[in-house]
Amino acid sequence: MKRRIASSRPSAIPAYVAELVGTILMIFNGLSWVCWNFSPESPIVKLIPNPNVRLCLTALCFAGGGTAIAYSPLGKRSGGHLNPSVTLGFWLMKKISTRDALAYAFMQVIGALIGTALVLILWSDFARSVHLGATLLGKGISPVMGFGIEVGITFLLMLTILISVNSSIMPWTGAIAGALVAFLVSTESPLTGTSLNPARSFAPAALISIWQDQWIYWIAPPLGAALAALLYRQGIIGTGKSYCSKLFHASEIPCHHANCGYCSPTKVDVFRTTRRKL
Repeated sequence: MKRRIASSRPSAIPAYVAELVGTILMIFNGLSWVCWNFSPESPIVKLIPNPNVRLCLTALCFAGGGTAIAYSPLGKRSGGHLNPSVTLGFWLMKKISTRDALAYAFMQVIGALIGTALVLILWSDFARSVHLGATLLGKGISPVMGFGIEVGITFLLMLTILISVNSSIMPWTGAIAGALVAFLVSTESPLTGTSLNPARSFAPAALISIWQDQWIYWIAPPLGAALAALLYRQGIIGTGKSYCSKLFHASEIPCHHANCGYCSPTKVDVFRTTRRKL
């Protein structure tokens, strides 16, 4: 019986490909805006001389791209994690299998590398002048401070996602998370660069060989997401309820996750109204 159920689930391969393509697009879009908004030779810098205004524009465009992908066919297929930290959080919630989590993380890293390489190829001089959008500690920020900040902001992002995606406001999860990321980028990026995502930080650092303090961005965001997931799962913060790892669960796309609450009639009563809207 168990084998028959397992074989009836759709293949995870399309979800892996969707996560790869989604990450490529998100990173390419976000880093392109960093290059165009902050390269000294960019016409946007001359048109908008105020760096704070350009930072807000970058935040909106970077976060808006991720939000658009979450609601696109790509995001509906894979769940729109686009970030190993988010995938780790859902793995700790037991909403994604170990195999799928590892595949997602691999696709996210490869996608970030491809997206960043495209930025370097297309916007060569602009890209190099801003260190390819690498996440770096701001002036006066020690590694310890930077580590703590990245843990804190990723904790906030993961907790926001978990609370939103496991409630009646699930359809708005992508928009809520995107708005939070936009706020964080526009206010916190002068401190640490607002990574939140080890793949996003690794790719520029690897392609232009900037390694100083990069360990912060590989460890702190996953740690922040893990702390949020563990506290939420125990019901210390939030309800502890968990239904699926997709940020937007569209009923017309079969879910390949074995523990998807939407596929279990004993768990979806509170979501019947939400599912009708999808």
